[in-house]
Amino acid sequence: MYQFRYLLRDFLLLFTGSIALALALVFFLVQNKIATGGVAGMAIVIHHLANLPTGLVMLIINIPLMLLGLKFLGKKFLVKTVIAIFATSFFTDFFAINLHLQRLTENLMLATIYGGVLIGIGLGLIFKGDASAGGGTILARAISQRTRFKTGQILFTIDIFVIFSAAVVFQNVELALWGFLTIFIATQIIDLILTGKPFAKVVHIMTDQVEEIGTHILTDLGRSATFMPVKEMQSTETKNLILVVVDASQIYRLRDIVRVHDPSAFMIVTDAREILGKGF
Repeated sequence: MYQFRYLLRDFLLLFTGSIALALALVFFLVQNKIATGGVAGMAIVIHHLANLPTGLVMLIINIPLMLLGLKFLGKKFLVKTVIAIFATSFFTDFFAINLHLQRLTENLMLATIYGGVLIGIGLGLIFKGDASAGGGTILARAISQRTRFKTGQILFTIDIFVIFSAAVVFQNVELALWGFLTIFIATQIIDLILTGKPFAKVVHIMTDQVEEIGTHILTDLGRSATFMPVKEMQSTETKNLILVVVDASQIYRLRDIVRVHDPSAFMIVTDAREILGKGF
């Protein structure tokens, strides 16, 4: 029952994400000739060259890449990816051909922004469902396993190739620039969906005034802290490291506490995108 519930959740994420991707293509990108990266972007270019349905083109491109994935991807991930690809292709053509949905705007800036947001939502939900929405990821993983290049580097190269291909085919450099902006927006939305907006800060403080700073963290900020003994590489002297997680709004107060009690303290502040456990 436990596994079934999570499997059902994953499939709901896959289909919702596929619908979001399809709407991004139909409402904003395809008819405005804004080629986002990967297989979807290549399908947009081929659609305008050969007048073929965009969803069908995506499926045709993805089929050999899915066969390649049989060797490089786990069975569970591959099955979900196949479902996401078929669903995205189906909904794209269903919305465009059967429902005759048209683009919502001819303004390229609006199309880029809203198209990028929907692409990001769709991909983020599909990634959350433990799948991929296109064969570009499969190809990148396959190449990365046989070369020294990382998956992200290969995906970025594929995106550049697709967008420049669109610039050549459409003979419009501005469309390529809009395509890059779509990818950037989509990436930010994906990151937001997968890891959440940073609402807290992780702070490391190396100081000799552990008790004083720790007491004020507890009394002034209402946060508990962890003390750890550390030693610098070029010194035999042992110092203390304070590890504390605070709300983003508390970071300036924490800086003041550290400056007052130990101006020479070494302090590192990083984002905490996800926190599990008591206290947050």
